[in-house]
Amino acid sequence: MLALLAVLATVPAIQDAELQALVMKVQAYHDALDGFEADFTQRYERRVLRKTLEESGRVMVKKPGRMRWEYQTPEEKLFVTDGSRSYFYLPMEKQVIVSHHPRGAMGMGEGSPFELLAGTSRMTDNFAFFTSKQEPRRGGVMLHLIPTKHQEWFEEVEIEVSPETGELLRVVLVDAQRNRTEFSFENVLRNIDLPESLFRFTIPSGVDVVVQSDAPGDVP
Repeated sequence: MLALLAVLATVPAIQDAELQALVMKVQAYHDALDGFEADFTQRYERRVLRKTLEESGRVMVKKPGRMRWEYQTPEEKLFVTDGSRSYFYLPMEKQVIVSHHPRGAMGMGEGSPFELLAGTSRMTDNFAFFTSKQEPRRGGVMLHLIPTKHQEWFEEVEIEVSPETGELLRVVLVDAQRNRTEFSFENVLRNIDLPESLFRFTIPSGVDVVVQSDAPGDVP
C-alpha cells in the first residue's frame, strides 16, 4: 500500500485532457440526477475458490444519500439507508444488520464510488483516475480508479461509463485478494419522484438484530 501511495504521489491523478474531460462528464451527468431507479446485477468473483455468485434486483436512489437495494434473485434481501443509518434485512435468516454509518458495508461507505450515485461526494475527492486495460462489456469506456485514502472493502475500482453521456454503467470493486464485486445497471429511470417511505425501514418482530461495531448505543 505504501508503494502504491508513492506512485500516486509522482503520477498525475488525471493523466491527460481527454481523460479529464470524460471524468468531468461523468460527474456532470450524475450531478444532474436528483434520483433514479434501475435494475441491477451484482456478481461476486472469489479468486481462490474460483466461484462466482450472481444476484439481481432493483435499486432506488434519492439524493442526498438515500438508497434502497431490493435483491430479488436468487434470494430476497433488502438494503436500505435513510442517509443517517443503514439496514440490511435477510428474511431467510430472520436477521437485520444495523449500521449507524449511513451506507453501511458492501463497499458502499465513505469514499466509495457509490457516493457518486448518492450525491454525497465528488469522484475527484476520493480517487485518482487512469485509463484502464480492462475490456468494456456494455459498449462504454473503462476507467481505473485508485482510492486516495485506505478503504476496508476494496483496493481499486474499475468503472465502465458511457463516453457520450457520462452515465455509469458498471462498477467493479477489487479487494486485496483480487476478489471482484461487480454492479451493473440497466433500464434506468432518471429524475423520478421517489417517496421518502422507500428509504425508511421498520425492523420486523421476531428477527435477530445485529448492530455493527461502528454503531454507538442500542437500536431504537
